[in-house]
Amino acid sequence: MRFIFVFVFFTLIFNEAVSQEKYLPGYVKTLDGEIVPGLIDYRNWDNNPKNVFFKQEQQGIAEVYKALDIAEFGVLDEIYVGAVVEKEVTTNTVYVHSESSALQVRMDTVFLQTLVGGEKSLLGMKSSGKQNFYIKEGNNYTLLKYKWFLVEQNGTQLKDENLTYKRQLASYLGNCLHMIAPLEGASYDSKSLENIFLKYYECTGGVPAFRKVREKVIVELGIVTGASSTSLSFYQTEGFEDLLSFNFPSTYDLVAGVFLDVLLPRNERKWSIYNELLYTSYTVSGSFQDITNENDYRNVEGKLGFGYLKVNNMLRYRYQLDNFKVFVNGGISNGFALSETNKKSTFRKFYTSETNDDGKILKETRSYEQGVIIGLGATKGRLTGEFRYERGNGMSAYTAFGVRVERYFLLLNYRLN
Repeated sequence: MRFIFVFVFFTLIFNEAVSQEKYLPGYVKTLDGEIVPGLIDYRNWDNNPKNVFFKQEQQGIAEVYKALDIAEFGVLDEIYVGAVVEKEVTTNTVYVHSESSALQVRMDTVFLQTLVGGEKSLLGMKSSGKQNFYIKEGNNYTLLKYKWFLVEQNGTQLKDENLTYKRQLASYLGNCLHMIAPLEGASYDSKSLENIFLKYYECTGGVPAFRKVREKVIVELGIVTGASSTSLSFYQTEGFEDLLSFNFPSTYDLVAGVFLDVLLPRNERKWSIYNELLYTSYTVSGSFQDITNENDYRNVEGKLGFGYLKVNNMLRYRYQLDNFKVFVNGGISNGFALSETNKKSTFRKFYTSETNDDGKILKETRSYEQGVIIGLGATKGRLTGEFRYERGNGMSAYTAFGVRVERYFLLLNYRLN
């Protein structure tokens, strides 16, 4: 099962890498300043492109341009300029971080994206998830310098920042008094820096020649219905042998809930964060006989079931095929028990003595279940179908007794907006 999901996921990623040309009207600007209209293979790039495919007519032969082959290209509301620039390359993560304020800079040949263009211009570059910003000075593009790093103070590591970019912007944008406060509060991200430039044009009474329209997150809401198949298995069962004897069968139940899908900007919105609030339940019944002889035996019947409110959070990747989309997703599930069925009835005969005892299959249970989820499906219009697999850690409150809950879902979603 897991192999199938992994195979589908990497098949989609491979197809994404080698196909799906999408030529849209655009232009290239030659090094001599000539504007050549035509068609650009547009990929809604998240990281700045290293090259661009261009052809002058639909049936023409595509030419590939690198950053120093042309001065500029444009498609839709995006403009990229070729340049040789410095870029800050420090790797800062939770696990790997710098303890120096000095920037790690190297030269690179890139396409910079114009965010605000005009008398004063702001450009950006995203490479391997790291963002750098630039200002245009004459024919050159100057890196706005920023870096965060860690310093040790009284035995504790604290975050500090190299904020050179604020001084650079103060010098670049002049002495407009209205700029002082915004610059002090500016952060090193595209939204904040774009607002600084717009305030500059507002202050000077000018209008930018170009402004990149920011792509917003799209949120889709809808309802979820479907069916589930649930099976229980047990391990580390010493002292809980009766549970194995029940040999509980799989159970089939209905599920229902709501979803909220957050479609992320760029990459043609192929990636999203998919969230669900789902009600799912199961009840399994079983019985067994423990016979020594006709005068010494017991009959045991049991029923075990839970109803959960599940909070599911997944990362989803979708891929366009003709007039519908296919997708794979994976993530985590957090279930909170709303109801519990936990019964065991034992009839015992020992020669002339007969007894009936009622109790619980598990004396102690927990109301919280965690699990992992993988799924694949297809979307057309407002409807989505999905086949999903979930593995949870069950209801056992005993560290020495493990439960594995496996669920298979067939789901149908309807998008409301």
